[in-house]
Amino acid sequence: MPPVKRRSLRARMITLVLLPSSVLLLVWSLFTAPLVGDIRELRTEADLGREVGMAVSQVIYSLQRERLATAESAGGAESSERALAGAREATGTAVADLGEALDGFDPDALPVQALDLRRGVEGLAHHRDIVDALPPHRRELEQTTAAYDEMVEQGLRFWDARVEHADPAQIPRLRSLTSLMRVRELLALQNTVFTHAVATDTFTPAAHTEFVAAAGAHRHAWDRIGAELAPEDARTYRLLESYDSLQRVHDLQDEVIAAPQHTRPPVNTTAWQGAAEASDQRMRAVEHEQLGLLASYGDTRAADLARTALLTSLPVLAIALASAAVAIAGAVRMGRRLHLLRTTTLEHARVHLPRLTARLRAGEEVEPEPEPLPRTGGDEITDVADAFDDARRAAVAAAVQEARLRAGVRAMFGTIARRTQSLVHRQLAVLDRLERDETDPDTLASLFRVDHFSARLRRNAENLMLLSGGAPARYPRSPMRLHEVVRAAAGEIEDYTRVQPRDLPAVALRGDVAADTARLLAELLENATAFSPPTTEVAVRAFADGGGCRIEVADLGLGMGEAALEEANALLADPPRFDVGGLVEDSPLGLFVVATLAARHGLAVELSAGPGGGVLAAVRVPADALADPEPAPAPPPAAALPAPVPTPVPAVSLPAATAPPVPAAVAAGPGPDTDADHYMGLPRRRRRAVDPAPGPASTEEDHRSPERIRSMMSAFQSGTLRARADGPEPDGDPEEG
Repeated sequence: MPPVKRRSLRARMITLVLLPSSVLLLVWSLFTAPLVGDIRELRTEADLGREVGMAVSQVIYSLQRERLATAESAGGAESSERALAGAREATGTAVADLGEALDGFDPDALPVQALDLRRGVEGLAHHRDIVDALPPHRRELEQTTAAYDEMVEQGLRFWDARVEHADPAQIPRLRSLTSLMRVRELLALQNTVFTHAVATDTFTPAAHTEFVAAAGAHRHAWDRIGAELAPEDARTYRLLESYDSLQRVHDLQDEVIAAPQHTRPPVNTTAWQGAAEASDQRMRAVEHEQLGLLASYGDTRAADLARTALLTSLPVLAIALASAAVAIAGAVRMGRRLHLLRTTTLEHARVHLPRLTARLRAGEEVEPEPEPLPRTGGDEITDVADAFDDARRAAVAAAVQEARLRAGVRAMFGTIARRTQSLVHRQLAVLDRLERDETDPDTLASLFRVDHFSARLRRNAENLMLLSGGAPARYPRSPMRLHEVVRAAAGEIEDYTRVQPRDLPAVALRGDVAADTARLLAELLENATAFSPPTTEVAVRAFADGGGCRIEVADLGLGMGEAALEEANALLADPPRFDVGGLVEDSPLGLFVVATLAARHGLAVELSAGPGGGVLAAVRVPADALADPEPAPAPPPAAALPAPVPTPVPAVSLPAATAPPVPAAVAAGPGPDTDADHYMGLPRRRRRAVDPAPGPASTEEDHRSPERIRSMMSAFQSGTLRARADGPEPDGDPEEG
């Protein structure tokens, strides 16, 4: 299962305290966002009115002046041509200024009407080419001025659109301003019609009709100027209405309208042009003034709104931030205390307590009262620390009690093992006396079998002592050959007849290593014979391996699964301390013994699947555990042993602890130098190899005389006594204490 990613408690606490602050900040942002949007929109409108609006107004004025000059050029006068060239140059400058103003804004923020005006004036050059291609007397009014009328109308639509997007407080001002611009355009259109009539010296009915229509629209638009303004705001327009030139224009309009159709202009040309020009200039001045007021009003309105937003939102923001800071600071302090508690508890739980337990298991003395956790207050966190201290003291006391209990159990096992070992030694001594004095072959065979059982009982007692932390008393003083070690190991199991040593090299092991290696091999051979069919053999092989020696024990049993092999090899590679508390009914005590013995001398034991089935146990003996073998002792005198007989010795089951029967290959391999060897303080009892009878078995095989058997057993017992006399005496009988 993959590890679950957890958030720290400090992060959770900060999240909890930040939640209300975040909600407060969200409310603040929802309240402030519309204000910010209104401020941005007001500033954008103010910038558009100041920069783009002024540029559009200048383009309209320039187009009106160029239209008037174009109409005047129909008279063919040279001065009118110069005036037309100057008007076109002024229009080009105004169009360039408009382009710069539009380029300073995001195209998405520009009104569509401003972009349409820009595209319209881009086609002005084509219209000029058409006008210039016509002779002056053929420049008709409609043909020469219609394009200008359309471009001026596009400019006026820009201001009409500004009314729809303006602040409600500015709408009356913008409507009055657009009405004033319409009045100027209508007056300029009347002036254009009258100027064309003067230039061509004709005032056609169509021109009269166009003039009358423009004049009527002029007066209607004039009535709308200032209609929605407050009295103080409409004062400028009232002053404009009282202007003399404008009154003169109105009078001349009435004369033209009332006069019948003439072929020539019905009013004085100079009077009309003077009054119309003065009125246009005056209205243009008012227009510029109102444009500036609108821009200033937009800036002022944006500033006031920004000030209001700051005065209302900043305190809310400050309160939200202050509460968040206080909450976070409290959460951080609480988190630090919890982190300190967590760190110290984990350190005690994962480091100090396991270290203390390990010291207890090693037999060291520890303080039952551990150092208390640090305290940083008197609240619930301190109560948690107190509770953990109580639990830790209880755990330490339990560990101390358990360690004492385990030590007592180990001491008890050691005592039982020593007593058992002492009893077994005494039992073996009694068996030696009985075997020496017994002459009946059947009784002697039974005694040897009891001797073999006693040897196995002694091995179990030594294993128990080993697991309880003690050491067996049987250690040979001199090196032992490998084949002797294997033979001694086979002699301490029940099915010793199934053990087949093969290809054992002529190497010797140090005395202490040899004794423990024999016990180790005995456990492996015991398992091999117990978990394989009784009709199969257990092969023991050995060969040199990198300066050391490798011993292999192979059986033909059912074998072990991969999981069981891995578990067993893990135990053998790193043997844990033997713990009686972890024992169950099927605990592998033999593997514990093997692992303990191997770790004592640096031996490496590994289990694997055998090539023919079963289990292959490999024991690697390092080079420093080997020793030079001692020279073989001289064979005993001929008088000490009975002379060999041509017939085989009757089959007698010798006890494995003293002299297990071994195959002929092993018996013949080491040679006669092993007849007087001893192992662990006890003699090795071996059958003497005899040549098989060349013919049918003699009848004397079943009727050997008691005297001959007693002579053979006496010789064997004398060798046993000599061997045991060389070994160390076991400890005194514990029962006597």
